[in-house]
Amino acid sequence: MKRLTFDLKFITPAFIGGAYQQAELRPASFVGLLRWWWRALKGECDIESLRKKEVEIFGGSFGEIKKASPVYLKVEGNIRKGSNLINECRHNAGVGYLYHFVTVRGKREFIEPGSRLKLTLIGKDEFLKHYIASLWALVFLGGVGARSRRGGGNLAVADYEPKDLVEDLKISFTPTDDFHGWLKENLKRAKELVGPPKTPCGKYGEYSTIPDPRNIDFNSVLILSQKEFNNWIEALNDIGNEFMKFRKIKNERKDEQNKRNEEWVLKIAVFGLPLRHGKGEAVKVEDTKEVITRRSSPVIIKVIKTPNGKYKWMALRLWGKFLPDGAKLRFRGYTKLPSFNLIEKFFQKFGEEVKKEGKNE
Repeated sequence: MKRLTFDLKFITPAFIGGAYQQAELRPASFVGLLRWWWRALKGECDIESLRKKEVEIFGGSFGEIKKASPVYLKVEGNIRKGSNLINECRHNAGVGYLYHFVTVRGKREFIEPGSRLKLTLIGKDEFLKHYIASLWALVFLGGVGARSRRGGGNLAVADYEPKDLVEDLKISFTPTDDFHGWLKENLKRAKELVGPPKTPCGKYGEYSTIPDPRNIDFNSVLILSQKEFNNWIEALNDIGNEFMKFRKIKNERKDEQNKRNEEWVLKIAVFGLPLRHGKGEAVKVEDTKEVITRRSSPVIIKVIKTPNGKYKWMALRLWGKFLPDGAKLRFRGYTKLPSFNLIEKFFQKFGEEVKKEGKNE
């Protein structure tokens, strides 16, 4: 049995807690997150095969298979709690846009940036390698808690033991100056650690997956800001403002405004549901057996801490279906099949701007 410990630090507010939304660290939440990122890395669309392998690694039940987790996971830390981000959201429109629910619902308890936690894993190498790959993806591609796809609960690695962890598993938890290249190389290694899928999901698989950087133009799914920022608020505010401008409904002439607005609402719905516009009217989903009111965004926006202590924003595009086959989006009198064209334009636009920034420096 091997014991691994990771000292992690929150670099953005984490909206994670119990049933009454009190801020707290919950081991079960981290187990669930590691399972989610493992599935995203695996990209296996033979769902029966995926579930069996998942139970083998993380425990649980599937059909007649029942198994306890082969890895012990412990989460502990001395966190600081906050309850009011309204001022930050009011003075930084981009942050307010990404943390929209904070300004709508008022105060909500959260774990403050700078809070530390220790995550301990104990198990055999054959299972630990899967947890390590998932943890790498959670830290460097995602976040923890509510609004984790909009910059909430982002983490950084402060330290880890044993020190030869990187050499044994050939995956790095210490970013280099070539951050984009470092992300690409270590994402390859994370996918190698979880193993190749028997039936790859592809671009429109049954669930959210991370594209394999060996098979695509990595710039088309992951953008990293060229500019560095002094703190997380500046970084998140920058991408939040740009994201807000990109999704904003433009005012047209009065006779064209309603139609264009409603068509645009249907286009931007692919960035995530629920989506409301006007007098609180929501985009609805039709022509599907199940009632769908929520769909997670296929775009993750987050903040990463650089080796020199600065901050950058990152945008990651996940692959997978947004809605079941044949399902349509409806808003007022208009319907539309979901399309990822606008998301592709988003990554093309900001990818080109990042390249230009790099040339000008």
